[in-house]
Amino acid sequence: MTDWSFNEVRELPKADYLVVGMPDVGLVGLIASTYLVKELKAEMVAYIDSPFLPPVILYHEARPYPVMRLHHHAEGGKDYLILVGEVAVSATGVHSLAGKLVDWALSKKVSLIILLGGVPTPQRMKLEKPRVYGAGVTEDDVEEIKRAGISVFKEGFVSGPYALILKECYSRSVRGMALLAESFLNYPDPGAAAAVLTTLGELIGVKVDVKQLLEQA
Repeated sequence: MTDWSFNEVRELPKADYLVVGMPDVGLVGLIASTYLVKELKAEMVAYIDSPFLPPVILYHEARPYPVMRLHHHAEGGKDYLILVGEVAVSATGVHSLAGKLVDWALSKKVSLIILLGGVPTPQRMKLEKPRVYGAGVTEDDVEEIKRAGISVFKEGFVSGPYALILKECYSRSVRGMALLAESFLNYPDPGAAAAVLTTLGELIGVKVDVKQLLEQA
């Protein structure tokens, strides 16, 4: 096996969007992507494997699932891919993952890569509705963020796997952006996940009812 293998369980010639959710601040990305897949009943079409992933397999309703999966949803003439990463990637493998993920997205004709995550906010407890920021790669991304009424992420750092994916997009002039909701640093934040999913729906038209997430917040 190479560093990262993308194993397709169903042929998928193309997609319009790749939405990525991985463990990050407040587990916002993981909570959001898992919820999105569940609500849309998105079908698993591929899984990612690597020696850089921990020796873990997920069981759900008596069935085994890889810990890094790609799901597909079609709606309104658009095809959406959703990456759910259940576990953190080792520091030695995250650089190669970013490159391979962008390679695979381009092979599927993806026009925009969207990363879902959080940004730590000391006053999170006082916020009834977390603000969501959009960090774009290209000028087109920034303009689309503005048109959707999303606050532009103007100053600061993005770190971890998302930083490297954005860096890969930048180096190749590939459209990419991160939607980052104000969130707790060390605690799971379903409220922030709800905010980022609402913003995602406004941006690309794939909308889900986030009531259950808000009830957990």
